[in-house]
Amino acid sequence: MAEDKSGGEDSAAPPGTKQGTVRAFDTERGSGEIEADNGEVLKVFRSALRDEALSGLYPGDIVSFLVGRDRFGRRVAQEVRRIGWDEGEDPDAPPREWTF
Repeated sequence: MAEDKSGGEDSAAPPGTKQGTVRAFDTERGSGEIEADNGEVLKVFRSALRDEALSGLYPGDIVSFLVGRDRFGRRVAQEVRRIGWDEGEDPDAPPREWTF
């Protein structure tokens, strides 16, 4: 188990926090997709990024997030924080092309 270096009880994740992996993120459009650990694919928008994730996300990034709804009622990722990356991904590699 990894040691918690975030600083104690105040930094505990809010109830309902989920984890997933970034499938794609387009920095020009400011949107992308996260695949939750349960297999659900959620849209993510730049406005939902917190902390160090503010500069954007990359495929393979592991994130924590809350599930909310956008103005159209669709389920989206909110309060997104980068917590790591897939060991199989090279964090120094250029980001992949955005694909649909």
